[in-house]
Amino acid sequence: MLKKVIPAILVSLFAVSAFAAAPTFKTIDADQNGMLSKGEAQAAGISKELFVKADANADGKLSPEEYATLITKDKK
Repeated sequence: MLKKVIPAILVSLFAVSAFAAAPTFKTIDADQNGMLSKGEAQAAGISKELFVKADANADGKLSPEEYATLITKDKK
């Protein structure tokens, strides 16, 4: 039993610390317009390829919801 619990706890701790390291949407949104431009995303270290994948509605911007999905998927 203990052999299963300890790894689960360790994985949880790493997942929480990795998620906590992701910058907040508000921090990245330099112009505070409620959307992330490609430039803002790139300045935060999000690659062009990842940006395109995260831009679910293909409008050339990331909404807070698209960014949340991106950082959640990136941590799994």
